[in-house]
Amino acid sequence: MIEFFKGTRPLSFVLPIISVGYISVIAGTFFYRNNPLTRYVRVATFSGFFIMYVFTLMTATTSVTFTFVFPLATLFCMYVDRWFMFIVCSFILLLNGLYIGNKLYSVSKQEIGEAAYNQFTTTMLIHSFVLLLFMSSLIAIVYVFHRLRRAMEYKVQEAHHAKETGQKLYAQATIDGLTGVFNRRHFVEKVREQLSGTGISFSLLLLDIDDFKKVNDVHGHLAGDQVLITISNLLRQAYADIGMVGRVGGEEFAVFLQGRSEDESLEMAEGLREMLKQTEIAINGEKLISVTTSGGIAYTDRSGMTFEELFQLADKALYTSKDSGKNQITKAQPG
Repeated sequence: MIEFFKGTRPLSFVLPIISVGYISVIAGTFFYRNNPLTRYVRVATFSGFFIMYVFTLMTATTSVTFTFVFPLATLFCMYVDRWFMFIVCSFILLLNGLYIGNKLYSVSKQEIGEAAYNQFTTTMLIHSFVLLLFMSSLIAIVYVFHRLRRAMEYKVQEAHHAKETGQKLYAQATIDGLTGVFNRRHFVEKVREQLSGTGISFSLLLLDIDDFKKVNDVHGHLAGDQVLITISNLLRQAYADIGMVGRVGGEEFAVFLQGRSEDESLEMAEGLREMLKQTEIAINGEKLISVTTSGGIAYTDRSGMTFEELFQLADKALYTSKDSGKNQITKAQPG
């Protein structure tokens, strides 16, 4: 643009170069925002700047122009890997070498005079030395940047691995591996935390699968596992966002609710029992079976109630359901 305003270059030459530069920067920025490490970024930016550099070399009017236009532009690509920058610098040195050789070959000492020729060759050598120094510095910077980026990537991967490991360990410590609901220990801890609050009602439902041993004996343990998985999924769906579900025994589940009245809790438990009774469970890929469940539900709005007390009330009600013919929910008597 400076040479255009000086009148040494026509607008028809300047506009294509500027357009290519802007397009390459826009394309590189677009690819970078989507994926900073993608090779499309380096291809877009390098291609645009390289085309600009070739145009400049073909019609350069000053030695400073051909020396610094492309090297400075390559700073935009400093996040790329070291091997790519080695290739870029090699292109720069090769093209500048050809340009200097062509200038030295085409300029005659007799035509311009010995003094002018000596000044010209000195200028070429100085700019060649500056270019070589600049390229060496650029390669060193990119190499250091490459090492830092590798170190950062390693730290990020290490942190990500540590996070995944922590999540796995947390899941192993809190979630039942088969059913995906809380295991007994974590369920008890969460219930105790909730019971420590005051001025709110609580209910605990214990649910046991009727004649579960027969399922294992007749259809196999894999079928029994499928029954447990299906029931736990239905429990999570039924009490999603309103209660906590845990597996507290082999075929025994528990549901803890807060802020619900006694009638609401019992109605939800009866609805769940009926839904489980009507659910057909596919086992061994083909056969459908259905199971029933018995439950005991304990309710309290008394502050200071412990988990052990609430669990004992629900457990007694559960055994009452079992002794009374199964497939029913029994409400615990206040303790």
